[in-house]
Amino acid sequence: MILKEVLDKTINFFKQKSFETPRLDAELLLAYGLGIERIQLYLKFDQPLKEVELEKLREFVKRRSQGEPLAYIVGEKEFYKSTFKVTPAVLIPRPETETLVELAIEFLGNLSLDKTEDLKVLDLASGSGCIGISLAKEYPQAQIFAVEKSAEAIDILRQNANSILETETQSRFTSLLVDAENSEQILGQIGSSFDLIISNPPYIEKNDPELSGEVLKFEPSMALFADERGLYFILSWAKKYFQALKPKGIFLFEIGYKQGEELKSRVNEWQLYSKIEVLKDLSGKDRFLKLTK
Repeated sequence: MILKEVLDKTINFFKQKSFETPRLDAELLLAYGLGIERIQLYLKFDQPLKEVELEKLREFVKRRSQGEPLAYIVGEKEFYKSTFKVTPAVLIPRPETETLVELAIEFLGNLSLDKTEDLKVLDLASGSGCIGISLAKEYPQAQIFAVEKSAEAIDILRQNANSILETETQSRFTSLLVDAENSEQILGQIGSSFDLIISNPPYIEKNDPELSGEVLKFEPSMALFADERGLYFILSWAKKYFQALKPKGIFLFEIGYKQGEELKSRVNEWQLYSKIEVLKDLSGKDRFLKLTK
């Protein structure tokens, strides 16, 4: 069987399974299984495939058809100008989180124009490190601290930092294996005076009917769910780390699209932050909480 036949059959099979991106999934799986770049598929359409290659591809297609996310099968995910290693120990980076990174870059860019001292950033519940590492790549002069409580996840985070960041930038990027709830321990170790604290925390309510079965079955529940209808960690960290921000420093959270107004109201009750904003994602949904000290 030649490559084009395998690709066409895989695309049609994924269409029957009602996958959102059947062609993309098929192309990425075949390219990964054959050890070539995706663009090379179209240059090798007439290439016959060996039985050992077909067996490998059948296994990948089977795993995908059972709902396993493509990123876990190929072991990586593109995110904000870099390719991140991912395993089931970490949440798969998503487009909404790229927007969170862009908001942070905009804020840090404005800061770096009118100050000479180093920027200082704290990334809570860092997972694969996609947020903190992306910021370190954009601002190699910044001091960035990534906090993650899972030993398996922080191993992936450190591999990503080593593969993506330049050596000099790595020296200014620090990862800490500790629960973000332990704010006193963390701040006692790394100090305070942060320009930016950022997090994509667990914010999904348990038993959320909108959560896809694919996410529920394969992605780490520790990175997904929070008590208080998904608000627990956002409220806890917004209060615990307030004093760690510099004057006019900001806290940026990714949040659930239905959580904005309640979070704004709850945080406003504390009378701590000078400005509380709910910002929208590219689809126009409430997706980010921006708190200014």
